[in-house]
Amino acid sequence: MNTIFVLTCQTCDGDTDCRIGFSNRRIQPLRFSCPHCTTLIEITLDITNAPGYELEFKNGEPRDDRQYRPFDGRNPFVDLHLDFPVAFGQYVMGLTPFMAAMGRIEEGQGDVMQVHAAIHLFNEKLDRLNEFADKADEVKTTIRLYFGKNKQLFKKRVEELLGRNLGPSLLPQDVNAALYTLVSHCFKPLIHHESIREFVEATTDMIRGLAQNTPEAFEAFMANIVDTRFLLNIQRDSLEVYPEIYAAEIALRPAIFLDFVNESEDQMIAGRVSASDFPAYKDLYKDLCEILGRQLILVAGINNLINRGDHNTFAASNDGPGLSSLDKFAERALSEKFKYLDDCWFNFDRDAVNAGIRNAIAHHITEYDELSQLISYFPDKEGIRQDKAKTFLAFVRLILQVFREIHYLHHVIKCFLNYEMLIRSKRANQ
Repeated sequence: MNTIFVLTCQTCDGDTDCRIGFSNRRIQPLRFSCPHCTTLIEITLDITNAPGYELEFKNGEPRDDRQYRPFDGRNPFVDLHLDFPVAFGQYVMGLTPFMAAMGRIEEGQGDVMQVHAAIHLFNEKLDRLNEFADKADEVKTTIRLYFGKNKQLFKKRVEELLGRNLGPSLLPQDVNAALYTLVSHCFKPLIHHESIREFVEATTDMIRGLAQNTPEAFEAFMANIVDTRFLLNIQRDSLEVYPEIYAAEIALRPAIFLDFVNESEDQMIAGRVSASDFPAYKDLYKDLCEILGRQLILVAGINNLINRGDHNTFAASNDGPGLSSLDKFAERALSEKFKYLDDCWFNFDRDAVNAGIRNAIAHHITEYDELSQLISYFPDKEGIRQDKAKTFLAFVRLILQVFREIHYLHHVIKCFLNYEMLIRSKRANQ
C-alpha cells in the first residue's frame, strides 16, 4: 500500500511531493530534510488499525487540495519506505519503493523461484524484527539476568520469550545453552543463520583438535583466558551490545535488504534511508569496533596455536619481529591487529572495519549533511581536510557487517565456555 500527498514545510513554506510506501511495522517513523531549507521533517505512520492508518507530522503539513492527484514535477519529490533504500528525484507513477526494490532483487537473483525465495526470506526477517523490536527491553533484561544468581528466573524469562520449554536443568552448560538459543532466535533476522550453524560446527571441531593434538599448549591457553577472566569478560562485553542493535533496527532494515541484491558496492549504497540519521548511530559503530578489537585477542591466541603451537608466539612482520605475547597484541589499535593475524583461521569481512570513520567518530571530526545523507570525515586526527565521505546507507551497512563479525566470534566464545564447563572443569574435579 502507498499514499501520496504534497507536504508543506512549516519553516519555509516550500512544497515537496511525497510518496510513502507502507512497511508491515506497526509504528513507522520516517524523516527527510526539506529540499528547500533542510529543515528535518518527521512523519509517523501508524497502521495499528490496518487496513486503516494514521499519519502524524512534525515540521510539515500535507496540503489537502492536491493530496491524491498525480505529481506534475513542479515540486521536489521524495520517496519514503522503512524497509528499502529509496531514491529522491523524479516521480514515476507506479514505480513505488516496493516495485523498485523488487526490480533490484530480480536483477540480482536470476530465475523467478530465486526471486520468490529471496522475497519470502526478507519478509520473514522483517516479521522477526517487528516481533522482537517490541520486546527489545525484555530481551535486554533477560540477558542481564544471565549474569545474576537466579538462573531459574533467567531460564523462565528465556522460555517466555521463545515460547518453548527448555527443561528444568540449571547446570552451567544448560543455562549457557539457553542463553545462546535466545540470542540465535532473537537476532536471526540480522545474521546468516546457515553460515553460523556451519561455523559453529567447524569451530567445535577445531577446538577439539587443538585439545587433542597440542594438549599442553592448549591447556596453557585455556588457563590464560579462564584464570584472567578474559573469557567471561569478553562474553559480557559481547552480550551487552546485542540489545543496542535492536535500538537501531529501523535504520538497519534497508541494509538487510542489500543482502538480496547483486550489485556493485557503489550501486548498493547509492540509496537513502527513510528513518533516523547518522548522529543517532555513530557511537554504536564505535562501540562495536571496540568489542571486535577485544574479540580479536581470542582469534590471535587460536591463530598462534594453530600456526606456531604457542598462543603467545607471533610471526615476524614487515615492520620487524613478532609481538612477544598476547598481552602486547591486546595493546595494539584495532587497525593494527589485523597485520599480526597471519594465515588466519577466521575469514574476516575486512570491509566491516573502517578505521578512518571509526577514528573520526572517536575524535568528533565528522560532519553529516541531512539533505544528501552524506557523512564527511577526517581519516586522521591531524589536518584540516575532510576528503573522505560515506553515505548513511553505507554506514548502517557497516554497522550490520561488524555486528555479524561479532556474532560469529561470540559463538567462538560459546565453544570455549562449553569446553570449560563440559571437559576442563570436570577433569579438574576428578
